[in-house]
Amino acid sequence: MSRNFSASGEIVRISEIFQRGPTELEGQAVRIMGKLTSHNIVNCTAVLTTVERSQNMNSTTSAHQELSIDTRLIEPFEARLGSLFQMIGELDFKTSSPVLHARVVRCVDGIDTAMYYKALDMQRQYLLQRIPPRECEMTADGENC
Repeated sequence: MSRNFSASGEIVRISEIFQRGPTELEGQAVRIMGKLTSHNIVNCTAVLTTVERSQNMNSTTSAHQELSIDTRLIEPFEARLGSLFQMIGELDFKTSSPVLHARVVRCVDGIDTAMYYKALDMQRQYLLQRIPPRECEMTADGENC
């Protein structure tokens, strides 16, 4: 039986979208979290800003990076400026800056963002230990690299 489910989306920080760029993330389903700083219901656009403190981010990134959101698939939603939102959608790098075509939205006001990102980092660390890198697979004669 064939199922056509949408991808759940890799959890990424807004800053990681700019760091990793279109070669890694073009068309990929991602899950992001940010503070809603603007919303235009007529043009179906919104802007999410990073919620991490600058001390948690690399020195090469801006303290407040913004990601444009295409909200056509989620309108109307209860957009309260300043609230935290988590969105799932596909990334598009065809314009000068990346755009997330959101298909799922939820308000996550009250979430402990520091704990959320700490848990994300711990999960990534665990998965790196558990799952071997793809380039280090078994060779034809059964040896690991």
